Amino acid sequence: MYIESPQNTHVKNLVKLRDRKHRNRQDKFIIEGLREIEHAIESDYPVITLYYCPELFPSELHAQFLERLQNDSQLQLIRMHSSAFSKSSYREGPDGLIALSEAKDISLSTLKLKEDSTILVLEGIEKPGNLGAIIRSAEGAGVDAILMNNCLLDAYNPNAIRASQGIVFRLPIIHVESDYLCQWLKDHQFMSVATTPNTDNCYSKQSYTHRTALLMGSESHGLSEKWLNQADILINIPMKGYADSLNVSVATAICLYEINRQKSL
Repeated sequence: MYIESPQNTHVKNLVKLRDRKHRNRQDKFIIEGLREIEHAIESDYPVITLYYCPELFPSELHAQFLERLQNDSQLQLIRMHSSAFSKSSYREGPDGLIALSEAKDISLSTLKLKEDSTILVLEGIEKPGNLGAIIRSAEGAGVDAILMNNCLLDAYNPNAIRASQGIVFRLPIIHVESDYLCQWLKDHQFMSVATTPNTDNCYSKQSYTHRTALLMGSESHGLSEKWLNQADILINIPMKGYADSLNVSVATAICLYEINRQKSL
């Protein structure tokens, strides 16, 4: 199949899937870029269609990747004219690859927990760039899952996927309702650790030896009173300059790597 017109129904649907409401309705999402698509396929995401434009391939690796997929009977390959692909792409300087994938069915009941598991709970995260950066740090620090609560965006946001460099597909990421999540953490014996400037307990002086749930709040408001009140421990990151706060992705990385450091001893 070859798509030439930017008005083609495939093109229009790819544009629609940039919006969360259409992703939710179709239970599908788009992945753009070679690295990101490879992470999805290697993580057993059900990629069902690959749109490609060889004229936009920046390297031989892209052509080799396409060639490897030629014999996959479960995958539909659709070539696009550069004008149709450019309309479908949300990136500046696209690399000629867009995949259509179905969302994975992931729930708390499917999580595989260890005695010293680390879980990251994100409340009210608003910016896809921050979410993507957080996902990369979390995966690098050995987090077992990311649980999202009352967040304005989902992990399949195209910009979040891009900011994570495809690492979003390497971790279980689950949206969970507040009360259920609070009880689940207690039932599974997690120590809930909430970040807040309103404590003198430095993050690096706290002990993290057993199951730990790090709670991080939104960029603009931090954690809600509900989560601060139910937390077992409050921690802060000392600030010595004029800045009174850090970007949420930076703060998350600092805390997660200290937790990982202690559990690796």
